[in-house]
Amino acid sequence: MASCKSTYYKLDYSQVNQTQVVLSEGNFTVLGSFTGSATENKMKVSIKNMEGILAIAKANLLAKAKSAGVELKGSRALINVSTDMIENNKMVTVTISAEIIEFTK
Repeated sequence: MASCKSTYYKLDYSQVNQTQVVLSEGNFTVLGSFTGSATENKMKVSIKNMEGILAIAKANLLAKAKSAGVELKGSRALINVSTDMIENNKMVTVTISAEIIEFTK
């Protein structure tokens, strides 16, 4: 009888930075919702000088936002950040989703 590993899924939707802002006023504008993903083979021979898979997914999110004309600069921030990870015995895929807002006051 053969044994097989099922696919593992993990969702994280927690505060990823320590900045807390009360958004009780209309002092911000939502510039858009964006996602970035990265997939990596778990059987890499060497990981020397490589970025982590979360960093790659975040860079892809920011690149998609930039191509839509939204850059993370000045009074802009990522909010509602969620991280999804799907893993099986060969591959890991990470997807980061977030909204970018701009404070107006």
